[in-house]
Amino acid sequence: MITRREVLGQMIAAGAGLGLSARQGMAQDRYDQTALLDFYPLGDITLLHFSDLRGMVLPHHLRPAAVRYGPDRVPNLTGEALRIRYGIGGRTPMDAAMTAEGFDALGAVYGPMGGLAHLATVIGAVRSARPGAILLDGGGSGTDLAGPLLKPDAQSFDRAVPQPPPGALAANAEGQPDHAVFTRGGAQVAVIGLADPHRPETGFSLEGLQQAVAARRAAGAAVVILLSQMGFEADRALASGLEGVDLIFSGRSGHALPEPEVLGGTHIVASGAQGRFVTRVDIAVKDGQMAELSHGLIPVFSELIRPDARALQALGTEADAAVGSAADMLHHRDSFSGTWEALIGDAMLAETGADLALVPPLRAAETILPGQPILTRHLAQVAQGRHLVKRRLTGAAVAVLLEAAAHAAFAEDPFARQDSRMMRAAGLSFAIAPGAPEGARISDLTLLAGGRALDPAEEITVALLQAGGGTALEPALARYITRRGQVTATPAPVVVKG
Repeated sequence: MITRREVLGQMIAAGAGLGLSARQGMAQDRYDQTALLDFYPLGDITLLHFSDLRGMVLPHHLRPAAVRYGPDRVPNLTGEALRIRYGIGGRTPMDAAMTAEGFDALGAVYGPMGGLAHLATVIGAVRSARPGAILLDGGGSGTDLAGPLLKPDAQSFDRAVPQPPPGALAANAEGQPDHAVFTRGGAQVAVIGLADPHRPETGFSLEGLQQAVAARRAAGAAVVILLSQMGFEADRALASGLEGVDLIFSGRSGHALPEPEVLGGTHIVASGAQGRFVTRVDIAVKDGQMAELSHGLIPVFSELIRPDARALQALGTEADAAVGSAADMLHHRDSFSGTWEALIGDAMLAETGADLALVPPLRAAETILPGQPILTRHLAQVAQGRHLVKRRLTGAAVAVLLEAAAHAAFAEDPFARQDSRMMRAAGLSFAIAPGAPEGARISDLTLLAGGRALDPAEEITVALLQAGGGTALEPALARYITRRGQVTATPAPVVVKG
């Protein structure tokens, strides 16, 4: 019987391609780890980038967004628009890695992606082929294992971190952001760290950042890089608003791009999240500046990559137990719907008896394919240590909470945005106009029980999530799933206007 590994290999060998410009000339008789790493070297500078591992240390599935709200451009393209933009063939390996249509079938064929031990193999192979390669960790690792096992040369982090790891850049530090300087082939490479601008302690200043870039250029840097946790739309604004930046390695939004997005003279590189991709960039320098760039987004197909033995030993074996199974796929990357959030909301209602529940978008979660078990580690991932409480709120207060979430997701100012996905509700439907002014995006709140409009003056019970107090979400989820055995979840309706 043919294995998933053989199917994946045959697709690559047949010339289906990975949709990656740096590997268009890949040998057609290879369909293994070597093929995934195939790259025509350029110049003396090699950069490797990953970001937002988010604690995902084992291979896993992650269904990309099927619907992403925003301007009709990168990184909001999905499905066929994404395939056309990057020349990705239907039902190929990169199609399975980057689009949602048919993911339940494609995911079963091509298997999981990522895993810290597999990342270590990819990074180690490139370092062996290109001594002096610079590994950049964009932050958001969510595990203490990433640093010791992968050994990044620079890492973006918030100043609030009590014990920064070796090589970390105190992103958005007071005055000017921290930077690291590397010399390769006689050329200086300057890396400037940028953390999440929504934390008050980071002190982000566009003027200060421009001064930092100019200072690196004046000090002799041939290549200036921003290692960003700002989010892709903010990175787009930086690329348009700053002078002297060659590359922005984008983090926090979780997008993966097969090619850099180029604005002016700045290349925005996005390597996705949860360890599913590693980006390689080779640079040639001429006359003291970047002259040429070669880029490749390396998909970490775990069944084709031999895991690093040292990393495997460090990971050990997790004692995972099944608490139930998924009747339908559990996913979380869409702008307005996610079945993981719907399941959490249903569990919150069952646990508290509230009229409705509000669920912020998940930062990380494995996709569970239909029929697959839901494990204890999955619950820990989605619970994120949060607790649920029940409060009495007016309809007007509920609308205010939804308006605040809508502003965080769709603010016109890209530096004010905190996510590209909206808070979900269970037991409540509503309409949203993402392009409307602040405070005027949410309307038509309707309680699903009885199908009646929610009166602004009416008091109802609302289940909410918070950092502490109340009932721990993880065991509440376990109880809900265990009682049902096999679960399904349907997101409450959201009507998108405009």
